[in-house]
Amino acid sequence: MHYYQYHQPLGILGIRWIEQEHGWTGVWTRRGSSNVFDARWTKPGQIDVTAVLTISVSDNRYVTIERRNSSDGVNCNYTGTISSDGTTANGNYSCTPSGGGAWSAKIHRLPTLGKRWIEREGYFDGVWTRRGDSNIFDATWKYYKVGGPQLPITVTAVLTIHMVGRNVTIERRNSSDGVNCNYTGIVEEDGMTVNGNYSCTPSGGGTWMAYIHQY
Repeated sequence: MHYYQYHQPLGILGIRWIEQEHGWTGVWTRRGSSNVFDARWTKPGQIDVTAVLTISVSDNRYVTIERRNSSDGVNCNYTGTISSDGTTANGNYSCTPSGGGAWSAKIHRLPTLGKRWIEREGYFDGVWTRRGDSNIFDATWKYYKVGGPQLPITVTAVLTIHMVGRNVTIERRNSSDGVNCNYTGIVEEDGMTVNGNYSCTPSGGGTWMAYIHQY
């Protein structure tokens, strides 16, 4: 059994970061498509702290954050790295007039159709490639069960993918094996992992999962 590696462009800042530092939980909310975030930190028994963050990413990995206009009068600078899958970040921070330590965050994104989906259903691995900016994908599946029954090595089909919020519906038609299917699923908070169920005609179905690549 084998698995695909997946990556997402790290310049995408997402819509919200959930951050931890020294017992505080921060919620950083992005202003539109800018690199400015409105941040609020909470900690039991403490007064909430708010600030404005400017987040910059270089080399698709390294992150620097300026925290200014803090309600507690403490401004800070953060440095860190974003994980290879683009879903988390961690590093260190230092503050003026004093303070600092380690921080970590989970990056939340709104899902998009991306450019390519890497999918698994049963004993088939699928690669779904988007046609331009449409919602039509050309799909190819390969059977990977070593020593299993002799089934067609490769199956192709055309997919129409609809995404409303985090809900996904997919129509699989023109299948080379004569089996057409309908998929439903939910995109997880990371904005790129999809899980769901599918049913086929004349028979078959089960669970499926996919990773959405943005390139």
